[in-house]
Amino acid sequence: MSTRLPFQASEIEFVERKSRFIGNVFTVYSEAEAREMIAMVRELHDGANHVVYAYDISSENATRFSDDGEPKGTAGMPVYEIFRREGLTCYCCTVTRYFGGILLGAGGLIRAYANTAKLALEAAGIAELTPYAAVRIVCAYPHYDLIRAFLRNREHTVEKTEFLQSVTLDILTPQENFEEIRSGISDLTSGRALVEQTEIRMRPQRIERG
Repeated sequence: MSTRLPFQASEIEFVERKSRFIGNVFTVYSEAEAREMIAMVRELHDGANHVVYAYDISSENATRFSDDGEPKGTAGMPVYEIFRREGLTCYCCTVTRYFGGILLGAGGLIRAYANTAKLALEAAGIAELTPYAAVRIVCAYPHYDLIRAFLRNREHTVEKTEFLQSVTLDILTPQENFEEIRSGISDLTSGRALVEQTEIRMRPQRIERG
């Protein structure tokens, strides 16, 4: 099963009957990091009435949510449910409330907190952790331009290039592309270029939603 997480950090604002709600989403990989984000938001909004939060880090079996003084079950749980339904982990969502003087009631609070979390998640986007291959290519100078032209039509990022006695090119590409790149460069250079996968890295890749 793939790991789904926020694509990027986000911040949105939502007003309900004069109460101001500020939603923040962060990508976090540990409970300590989640707590740091919550503390940062509390410090930034030290005049707020409530800083509600929810987070989940499956690698640490850590799922937490807090109403932060709102009536029980009206704040933290609705925020958590927005992310649970999407199957997300590695996230921390805070919803900060500045009270506007009009009581919302339990149902109104649940809707307001859930809507703020939903908008914040939409702004952040959803990604899946995808395996990328770190690939090292070592070739003779006459083959360098041929290899660069070959790579141009394949998804990759150049991380480093060194021009010494030979050319060393370090790239990052989706792991599923590695064998095609390896065999393609071997054909181009009659097997003279060295192409090796040095490691696998997990990177978030945004899920495009219709």
